[in-house]
Amino acid sequence: MTENEGSVLAVRACGVLTENDYREILVPGVDAALESAGRVRVLFLVEESFQGWTARAAWLNTRLDLRHRRHFDKVAIVGAPSWEQRCVKLANLLITGEIKAFPRDELCRAEAWLRA
Repeated sequence: MTENEGSVLAVRACGVLTENDYREILVPGVDAALESAGRVRVLFLVEESFQGWTARAAWLNTRLDLRHRRHFDKVAIVGAPSWEQRCVKLANLLITGEIKAFPRDELCRAEAWLRA
């Protein structure tokens, strides 16, 4: 997504997230936000076509959460299906920042919360 600026990293998830998605997009995006602002705020927009992660990508996601658990300020997850919302609850145990799930039709509200 093009909304990346300063501490905000905006990501659109569709299909299946892979190891390459983490190595080429997510990890560099988090690193750039941290270099710019010292903390990161993530907008994670889940498209209807989202099917989850490969096993390797799920592991990389967990490692990313653990490695930067103190660096995530806020994470807004928009449009997550019910199974993904259970993952949000698990992620709450890993990071020190706030995580909130929003329905797809509340993208603007999620962005406002993230930037507040």
